[in-house]
Amino acid sequence: MYQRTGTPLHVSYALPQLLAFYKNDNNAEIAQKIDKWQTISSICLHRWCGRPKSIKMPISFSEASWTGMLNFRTCTWDDETGNILFKSCRGSVQQHNDQSKDGKYQDMDILPPLVDFNESLPFLRGGIPQYNDDGSGNSYWERWPELQNPSLKLFFGIGDGAAANIGSKCGTRSSESDINSQRIACTIGTSAAARVCLPLSLTASSSITVPPGLFCYRVNKDVILLGGALTDGGSVIEWARNLFNLQSTESFETCLAEVTNMYKRRCCGSSSSFESLVMIPFLAGERSTGYRSGARGCISGLTRETTSVGIMYSCLESVILRLCCIIRLIDSVCSSHQDKVLVASGNALESNTLWRQMLADCSSMNVIVDAEANEGTSRGIAILMASSIRREYSNNMNCTIEELLTIKSKTNANMQARQYWEKAGAAQESLIDSVIGPSSFREH
Repeated sequence: MYQRTGTPLHVSYALPQLLAFYKNDNNAEIAQKIDKWQTISSICLHRWCGRPKSIKMPISFSEASWTGMLNFRTCTWDDETGNILFKSCRGSVQQHNDQSKDGKYQDMDILPPLVDFNESLPFLRGGIPQYNDDGSGNSYWERWPELQNPSLKLFFGIGDGAAANIGSKCGTRSSESDINSQRIACTIGTSAAARVCLPLSLTASSSITVPPGLFCYRVNKDVILLGGALTDGGSVIEWARNLFNLQSTESFETCLAEVTNMYKRRCCGSSSSFESLVMIPFLAGERSTGYRSGARGCISGLTRETTSVGIMYSCLESVILRLCCIIRLIDSVCSSHQDKVLVASGNALESNTLWRQMLADCSSMNVIVDAEANEGTSRGIAILMASSIRREYSNNMNCTIEELLTIKSKTNANMQARQYWEKAGAAQESLIDSVIGPSSFREH
């Protein structure tokens, strides 16, 4: 199932959430009224376009794959996950409880139809209608005159991570030979993620094995998004700032300067009283790479000499170590490409020079901040729409790759720090195994 859907069974995905919903007796009454599950974007399109309630609005391959229920290789709902869902909901939704001789529930109607995000359906073109299909007035037509434009084209939803990658100039052509897979988008905001876009059309002769611990989503019918995400990124630093009353800019920068000096000493191999301090940054649970249920944070090695500076250091280091676990798994898939770089985004990473240096040293890859890639998610949406319109008029299926022309900063990896990070990574993995338990994905 993991290799078909690109996602593990984990509470962050739709199937476990839907199963929990249907198995909760308190939801029985409302469950009987459910006709179909939709995404917010498709509900909006349905209402804007004045479609009748009997017509079910599709959702994009991109949105569907983020539910963890799409077979990303075929861009169809996965049969096995569908059967699991139907077995749970059939008692509440009677129209979906017919069972065939082979034991499969053939009625997939509770899940919406699937299309590519740029599918050019008639009702998505020419502006929204003044009247709904049932003859009533369309309130959105008067509310937003801009949507009356006859040249208007509406699009289905795109996952925010996929859009952010493309907006960060880490997209890809629809080509197996694309060298753009050398760029790995790395984001640290409140959460954190590392992702890469790779070409994989539905008719591709080659396939991909999803490394256990990562996810694999569809961007569109030609491109997939491979990567992983941490629930806690910059939120770990914010937690430490609150804990030690470092809310003022001055106090935080003073602490960060001391942490920077500590990092320089450690990378040079000099001894430090904080050498044994190790942190697990799962303050809100774990997603990638272990997807361990019930994971919690932990700091090990506290002594009387431990200070707020030492704990802040362990916070910064712990997030980088988990992020680089994701990057190494991505690298195992893109190993044929040399000179890979990390394209950094997110307020926490862009504003913290030390964090970028740690990331470069731990991953052994250079880290680039591009000055033009601000507001990456919104920018990525605009690029995807523009590329779709351009292909429509030129019949050119390949999107022009954006060059990293305006480099705001570049952080080079210090290869002398590799041994330090290897030891730090091994210490963190050992602590995770001891406190939480080994990941089920790990080979023994």
